[in-house]
Amino acid sequence: MESSLIDLVFRSDKRKNLLILLDSGSKSIDEIRDELDVTATSILPQIKKLIDSDLIVQEDRMYKLTVLGEFIIKKVKPLISALDVVEKNNSYWTGHDLNSIPRHLLERIAELGDCTLIEPDLNHIYEPSQKIIDSMVNAKMTATFASYFNPAYLPLYVELGRKDAELSLNFTQSVWDYLSNEHSDMIKELMGMDNVSIYISREVKISEITVTDEIMLLGLFDKNGKFDQQFILSFEPGARKWGQELFDYLKRLSKQVK
Repeated sequence: MESSLIDLVFRSDKRKNLLILLDSGSKSIDEIRDELDVTATSILPQIKKLIDSDLIVQEDRMYKLTVLGEFIIKKVKPLISALDVVEKNNSYWTGHDLNSIPRHLLERIAELGDCTLIEPDLNHIYEPSQKIIDSMVNAKMTATFASYFNPAYLPLYVELGRKDAELSLNFTQSVWDYLSNEHSDMIKELMGMDNVSIYISREVKISEITVTDEIMLLGLFDKNGKFDQQFILSFEPGARKWGQELFDYLKRLSKQVK
């Protein structure tokens, strides 16, 4: 029975999407057809299978989840969402080291929602992604942890600080040593701002996590410990909350620079 239910839910996108749709409330066949962008002819056989398995029921020309259907979809929905996140950028998640992400956040990876993979521009390999810069330039708050840092970001942080954005910057010791030695003027200016907090962290195998009031940006090292300048970018509110929790976790492992 357990195996047949798994097949019933996962082996058909139409059935899976229908169950997710009905989780928001009863729907007519016309609403199902319109919202799932399917024909009545193609969806009716799937509806019959779900009715026969006691996952949905028809009442007064409306379809809704049964009690069993509600229970199943509440358990399955987070898994479906997590699979959607991973499958959209499967090569990134399977090719990078996830060990430094706390287990409780990995279990909530579905919260990242619709993510975009940012890859390096081979014509401007040593410059930060313009898409990342554009998404950060008007931020009112920015929290960044970095164990691999492109100095080209420093002018952006100085500019944000001058605009009174709240900045919380967390660098590993090696990054901090480099920035404070090679870019001391900008570091001193940042440290002189009341709206900027700077921390030094122990070495962690996360290249970057940046959260602003608009984005969540995540960079990981590959499984060989190398940084390939690939990032996961999300504008989802759930992703920003997830990223802030990851940043706060790393901040607890750090000491503030006075």
